[in-house]
Amino acid sequence: MPDSRLTRRSMLAVTMAAIAGCTSGGDDPEELPPDAETGGDESERDADEREIPDRDIDADWDAAAPFRTWLLDSDPVSGGNRRFDYTAVFPEGVDLEPVLPGFSDVTIDDVDGHLVQAFTQVFFGTFDVDAITADADRDDDTEITGTYGGYTVVTESLPDGERTLAIGPEAIVIGDDYEARIDAHQGERDRLEDVDPEFTHLFQQLPHTETVTGEYDAPAGSNVDIDEIYLWGVSSESPMAEEMTWVFVFESADALTDDALETLEAVSSDVASAERDGRTATIVGTPPAMPEDAPGATDGT
Repeated sequence: MPDSRLTRRSMLAVTMAAIAGCTSGGDDPEELPPDAETGGDESERDADEREIPDRDIDADWDAAAPFRTWLLDSDPVSGGNRRFDYTAVFPEGVDLEPVLPGFSDVTIDDVDGHLVQAFTQVFFGTFDVDAITADADRDDDTEITGTYGGYTVVTESLPDGERTLAIGPEAIVIGDDYEARIDAHQGERDRLEDVDPEFTHLFQQLPHTETVTGEYDAPAGSNVDIDEIYLWGVSSESPMAEEMTWVFVFESADALTDDALETLEAVSSDVASAERDGRTATIVGTPPAMPEDAPGATDGT
């Protein structure tokens, strides 16, 4: 049976996971989601000692989707998989209010895109920094603590703790690693693709920029859990699209056999195409049906 972790529910993680577990921006191990990689199993590969394949490829940053400059090769979880979820399309009914700055009037209508990686969120749009800063200054639970890289840094008190926001005219960063994010975006520190060009290759293979997920290793807990998968990603025109493209990059071409490609076809309930080229497999098709009790599951889609 196809695995629902690779379907719309996975693509919706960009918003729903943020609402459920990223509001504080912290990385306390006790707050990690149940499927987070902790590195406790000695058989798990340590991402910090990962052997990066030799691929001669460079990112074209001028043409790259803007969210890519904010991705880091770091993870608060030991052995983490660097997972990221991005969307520029918000399905009807998705509510970002719990994760937007509670002291301001910023709404989902002001947001052009949303990135989640390693418990940090980046909201993209055109923001009135002066107005948001003034709102923060008037709020009893919010403190302006300074500036960094042209961004105003704010600490917001929440019922379950505090979170740090860096507010700029084109992005609002929520997370303790805002300095590293801003540095990467401004080209002053290595980005994920600078460290591992395999992600540049992944982005070149994925046909969409509207909704994109990617990470190291095979999808956790899925029925395509092949040890030789180096990284994978999926993209579509929206989180609820009827057609998606999955790309799996293997550690070696020898590992990407006909049998492996057939196993990968389980990601789709109706495969339109399945191809392999060297170390790369591409599956195009419809997402598997979500479980009947999953949020948003209707008419088996």
